[in-house]
Amino acid sequence: MKACGIVAEYNPLHTGHVYQMNKARQISKADCIIVVMSGNFVQRGEPAVIDKYARTRAALKAGADIVVELPVFYALSSAENFAKGAVLTLSKMKASSICFGAETDNTDSLSQISQTIVSESPEYKAVLNKALAGGLSYPAARQTALLEYLPECKDIIAGSNNILAIEYIKAILGNNLNMAYYPVLREGAGYNDDTDNAEYASAFGIRKMLVSDEFDKLKKYVTSDMYEEISHSQNCPLFIDDFSSIFNHKMLFLKQKCNINHTDFAEKLAEYEDITPDLANRFAAAFTGRETITEYAMKVKSKNIVYSRICRCIMHIILEIRKPMSDLYNNIPYIRLLGFNKTGQQYLGSIKKELDVPFITKAADYKNELSFDLACSDIYAQAVYEKSGHVMKNELQQNIIRI
Repeated sequence: MKACGIVAEYNPLHTGHVYQMNKARQISKADCIIVVMSGNFVQRGEPAVIDKYARTRAALKAGADIVVELPVFYALSSAENFAKGAVLTLSKMKASSICFGAETDNTDSLSQISQTIVSESPEYKAVLNKALAGGLSYPAARQTALLEYLPECKDIIAGSNNILAIEYIKAILGNNLNMAYYPVLREGAGYNDDTDNAEYASAFGIRKMLVSDEFDKLKKYVTSDMYEEISHSQNCPLFIDDFSSIFNHKMLFLKQKCNINHTDFAEKLAEYEDITPDLANRFAAAFTGRETITEYAMKVKSKNIVYSRICRCIMHIILEIRKPMSDLYNNIPYIRLLGFNKTGQQYLGSIKKELDVPFITKAADYKNELSFDLACSDIYAQAVYEKSGHVMKNELQQNIIRI
C-alpha cells in the first residue's frame, strides 16, 4: 500500500481541509492518507479550540485514514521544528509523499528556495550574515536574504502557507528522505483572513466566529461532523486567554523565587525554549500579573518579535518547555496513534514490522515515554475545567478512535 501524508491542526477542520485531502489522494495516487496532527496545543502558541479526539473523529469522517499526534514539543515550535517533527514522523511511517497547502503550486520555485537554504552557498550566506549583522532575528534575516538572493521568488517567499511549505521541503532535502512532495494551491480566504465571504474560510476566520458565537455562519464552513463535535462539546471553544490565570500564577511563582529581582527573574525566563536574554528582559519588564495573555503579549511584541512567537514562549513557560528538551527531540521518540479506519488499519498492518520507534496505541503502556505530553494534556484539561466546570476524561482512559 502507498501512503501520502498531510500535516494539520484542524483547528477546527473546515471544508478547505476536505478539499486538500481529496486533492492529496488524487495527486499522489495514494491508497492511504496519514494525517500528522497537533494535539491540544497548536503552532500559533495557542490551545486548540476543541480537543484532539473530537478533531480526530471529524478528520477520519472527512477522508483521513490514519491520524497520529505531533508531540507537543514540535507542535509548539518554530515553523522549522514543527515541519521537521511532522516530516520525520511521516518518514517513520513509510509515507511515500507529503501534500501541503500553499499560496502557490509552483513546485520548482518552492524547491529552489528550500535548496538555497539547505545548501547555504557562500553567496547566499554572505547576504544572510549581512542581514544578521543589521540586528534582525534569524527568521527575519533569512527572509531578507532570500528576497535579495532570489528576487524572482519574492511573491512566494512572503506567503504564510508557503513558509511552512518551504520548511516541509527543507526537512525532506536536509534529511535526505525519499519522499515526493505536492503543493496544493490554497483556495478561498487567506491564512490570516477573517472574512467570511469566500467559498473556503480560513481556520483563523472560523475561530473568530467561535469567539463571537456566530454558530450560524460557522455551519457554512466547517464539515457537518466538525460542527456536531463543536455543538455538543462541553469543553469548546477554548482560547489562549482561558490560560491567563494559569500563566499569571506561574509567573508570580517564578518572580517570588527570584525575590522579585528583575535580573534574576529574566535569567529564569531565559531558561525556557526560544526565550533569548533580550526577550526574557521584555517579559520580566512587562509582567504585572493583572492582564490576560493577549494583553500581555501585545505589550511584549515588537517590530522584530511577532505575536505568535510571544504566544509560543508563553506556552513554553506554562508547560515547562525548557531549552534542554530540544536534545530529546533531535529524532522522533515515538509515534502516538489517535485514530484510524479500515484502510488505515490495513496500512498499519503492512508496515508494523518496519517501524523502528515505539508505536503507541495505549497510553497506559507508555507512561514514561508520554509523561511530558500527558502533563500538558492535564493542563489543557485544567483550563477547560476552570472555564466550563467540565471534567475531561483522563488521557490514560482515552480510547483510539475507530471509524
